[in-house]
Amino acid sequence: MTVLTVLIIWEVAARSGILPEVAFPAASAVLVALGGLIFNASFWAAVASTLAAAGVGLLIVTIIAVPLGLAIGRVQFVSKSMTLVIEFLKPIPPVALLPLALLFWGPSPTMKVFLVVMGSLWPLLIQISYGARGVDKTQLDLARSYRFGWTRTVRHILLPTLVPHALVGLRVSASIAIVVAVVAELIGGATGLGQSISLAQNTADLPVMYALIMATGLIGLAVNALFELVGKPLLFWHPSMRVKES
Repeated sequence: MTVLTVLIIWEVAARSGILPEVAFPAASAVLVALGGLIFNASFWAAVASTLAAAGVGLLIVTIIAVPLGLAIGRVQFVSKSMTLVIEFLKPIPPVALLPLALLFWGPSPTMKVFLVVMGSLWPLLIQISYGARGVDKTQLDLARSYRFGWTRTVRHILLPTLVPHALVGLRVSASIAIVVAVVAELIGGATGLGQSISLAQNTADLPVMYALIMATGLIGLAVNALFELVGKPLLFWHPSMRVKES
């Protein structure tokens, strides 16, 4: 209902001249352009390019963040030695690294993946380290006393503590990955949705430009829904799921 209300207000404001036509086309024109994108092969190629960069970057982030986060959370020496490095790198926006990435790789997929990794690493890394710190020492001592072994200890003690944190970190990192990929394409000139938005802006095709922006938002919603779908069977036992169901 809220979305429909916003679209109606947008349409009326654009048709009545409250919003300048040179900057805000009517909502109906944007929706028509959005519908036309569905049958546009170049649009789907741009979507695939953006999602590929975000997906590869997220995979690399996972490979880095899981073991490093576990080490930071469980080993005091690693935690103390890495704190300064993380606090130094974490506030640097990926866009600030764009000139460096362009210098090394140009407007290429590698450039996008590098920026995605630098932008989306921190949420997952921090969540994994928090989860590792939250593992109950008493449960670990009990597992050792009963000689659970590594496999049973991981399955029954480590994973139930880490998975909720990991899913939260992955969800945030995935959203950031898409944003960074689009920005890298928009400013850096790499192929993808960002480049398509820039091209539509330069050719003054505003309905298509806004349609592409809306498509980016819809992709974000789809990614969020995917994590919701994956999280339900994995966290059916978690209190947060019981609260949602009630």
